Amino acid sequence: MNLLAGRGSRLDSLTGLCWWAALLVFGEHLAALRPGSEVGSDDTGPADTVLHWFFGTGTIGVSCFFILSGFVLAWTYCPETDTVSRFWRRRFAKIYPVYFVLTVLAFFMFAGMGRTPSGTNVVLHLTLLQSWTPDQSLYFGLNPVTWSLSCEAFFYAILPLLFVALRRLPASALYATVAAAVAGAFVLPYTLGELVDLPYPAEEIISTGPVGGPFPYWFTYVLPAFRALEFAAGVCAALLVRRGQWRGPGVPFVLLIAALATADVRGTWSPLRGRVMRFLGEISYCLYVFQLLLLAVVSGALRPALAAAGVLPDEEAALPAWLVGPVGLGCLTLCVLVAWAAYRWIEVPLMRRLRPRSAASAGPGGTERSPDAVSADRTPA
Repeated sequence: MNLLAGRGSRLDSLTGLCWWAALLVFGEHLAALRPGSEVGSDDTGPADTVLHWFFGTGTIGVSCFFILSGFVLAWTYCPETDTVSRFWRRRFAKIYPVYFVLTVLAFFMFAGMGRTPSGTNVVLHLTLLQSWTPDQSLYFGLNPVTWSLSCEAFFYAILPLLFVALRRLPASALYATVAAAVAGAFVLPYTLGELVDLPYPAEEIISTGPVGGPFPYWFTYVLPAFRALEFAAGVCAALLVRRGQWRGPGVPFVLLIAALATADVRGTWSPLRGRVMRFLGEISYCLYVFQLLLLAVVSGALRPALAAAGVLPDEEAALPAWLVGPVGLGCLTLCVLVAWAAYRWIEVPLMRRLRPRSAASAGPGGTERSPDAVSADRTPA
């Protein structure tokens, strides 16, 4: 198959996959709030145990987004017909308007609580450079989940060069690159802590003990240059599928993404291609960036409200196990509604206004929309 064969095919299944990746992130953050446990207690309630069982590894949703982003951007990118500046402008139009709104909202939320973010923190976030510093108070400093957008901005910057370099490789070298990138991304985080021990005076927001301390955590989880390994794996997989040479090495997410894309190209059945899944996938970027702030607001108001209503004995009590499920579902419903509103009235209108004129003909579910949907560029903190 020619390198460009299948380029115009809609990858609706990958749009649907974005929803499930975003749901993993939402579930991880909901579980981290421990609604079914007493505030400050080391004992975990039974409902929280169930939440942790389902969503305790929700951070893998970030890896899915990074690989997915590399795949879809490489699927649609064509340097022969597209300029670098137009590509960068489309990516800016996709992620920055919603990101800017969220950053401003987060600033005023913190300021309203008497914790006004520093000028350095604000500048790093507005320029999408927050993940290049190892200080948790900076890369998690406003809306914590947006550290991943700092990574995505770096991916967009390097894609034109990365694509040109990788597409010259034979299939065997692309397979080797996929395997090496995935192995490095999943193995090094658990070995670097044994090799590097640097001082880190800042207070931790998230415990980094499991991966060897603050520096290994930042280097292997937050640093854009390291997370580019997953992005590169996605680019390689896309090139293989475009050539018709994908044979499916068994590596996490790369296999799933390539298989779904192949099903879309061939027109075979896919569980993620339905209208509902496409809709949920298209709002998944807004869901991702809004959900943690919304969960924080609900978490701060829920227990006092339930205590005032007599459901809880006090404001620090655990929610009854039977109530945790409905509360979680209510939070998800709220996040979906807000995400839909943001998608409808912020993301789509501003994306159409800011992107290059000729890109405006692409529909919300078409070739241009697929990378935008994947650009979910979203991730957990």
